[in-house]
Amino acid sequence: MEYPIFDVPLLGGSLLIAKVAIFHAFIAHFSVGSGFFVALAERRAIREGDEATLAFLKKYALLILLVPYVLGTVTGAGIWFTVALVSPRAISVLIHQFVWDWAAEWVLFLIEVVSIFLYFFTWGRVRAEVHNRIGWVFAGASLLTLVIINAILSFMLTPGGWAPHAPGAVWKALLNPSYVPTTLVRALAAFALAGAGAVALAAFVRGADARVRERVVGLAYRMILPAVLIFPLLGWAFAVIPERAQQVVLGAGPAMLIFGGFGAASLAILWLGAALAAWRRDHAVSSVQALVTVLVAFVAYGAFEFVREGLRRPYIIEGFMYSTGVTAETAATLDRRGNITRTRAQGVVASCPWALPPGKAYGQLDTLGQGEAVYRAACLRCHSVDGYNAVRPLVRSWSRETIRHLLDRMHEVKLSMPPFPGTDAEKEALADYLVSLRK
Repeated sequence: MEYPIFDVPLLGGSLLIAKVAIFHAFIAHFSVGSGFFVALAERRAIREGDEATLAFLKKYALLILLVPYVLGTVTGAGIWFTVALVSPRAISVLIHQFVWDWAAEWVLFLIEVVSIFLYFFTWGRVRAEVHNRIGWVFAGASLLTLVIINAILSFMLTPGGWAPHAPGAVWKALLNPSYVPTTLVRALAAFALAGAGAVALAAFVRGADARVRERVVGLAYRMILPAVLIFPLLGWAFAVIPERAQQVVLGAGPAMLIFGGFGAASLAILWLGAALAAWRRDHAVSSVQALVTVLVAFVAYGAFEFVREGLRRPYIIEGFMYSTGVTAETAATLDRRGNITRTRAQGVVASCPWALPPGKAYGQLDTLGQGEAVYRAACLRCHSVDGYNAVRPLVRSWSRETIRHLLDRMHEVKLSMPPFPGTDAEKEALADYLVSLRK
């Protein structure tokens, strides 16, 4: 609450984070899986003396590894930038809670940087076995990075018995209820994405003979096949997420239900296609097949990531911090600035001075000015006036009485909405401001 407000017109801060995060996660998971794909393919080619496949892997190592890795690094920095601007209180908690885990992740990141450059630039300059070990180092470091980052991501939805500053808080946060199943899901997804990318690569590259293409596609299908285990693992994860989130999956959140269905259907199509081709030993692939494979893999992964992001609402950290940056009632003794008990007593704007126009006090504003300040403090992180999740179309047909009643019960009417964090007077001002948007 004490941080400046980052207003993203039309797009909205939450959608900006989601776009950057999903794109980064897709690239990062593809990079993790690609590391294992190339290391496996190279080891098999070395063992069999398959110089043609080695030449194929050497020629396209830059495309498979270095390009996705650079894109993943850039978008990873983009996530830090956007999250720090849109939800600074949340990122502050995560940094303080997981400081040593972030440190370990950065060490692994440095190992990845060194190993990927060594792998690419020493191809053909060192013994084949040594070169292959460098590839395995990169693959292992990438996977360990995924293992650490997922501990933090899964913690945000299932913190379990975690409480800030409590004995064993770090381990309770890391080994949270959904950590194991979601980590396995991410690893399998990484392998499947790499397999889909390899199918596309084999279909579109030039200069490789049919035998090399078929060997690459065969290995790609074998990387996709274990993805069938994602379904029971998601069932495990569903069983341990909060009941509130379970209700969203089962229909309380229509968008989450639709995207979850798209994700499940796309994953099933991806697996069935790979299984049928592997069973028929049909490793010839056309450009259309390759494009469909990549598209289906992207839809499946993107849909599941969208659902994961959406299930946390109305929280950023389940049971502790709402999406507004205000902490829940149970954190009253831990948060003296932005706890909902305090904001309801003193006003949410009093805890968020950056919501006010420069040089103005709350009492100096007219009613609509006060309402806009309340909107900026309590609503802006999730709602834009016009654009994504816009409030103007929502209130266009509502009466002032409907709006005012909703502010009292919005967390009951819609599970993804946090409770209003301000005073009754601020509700009145916000209602007046929302009514003015109908004009």
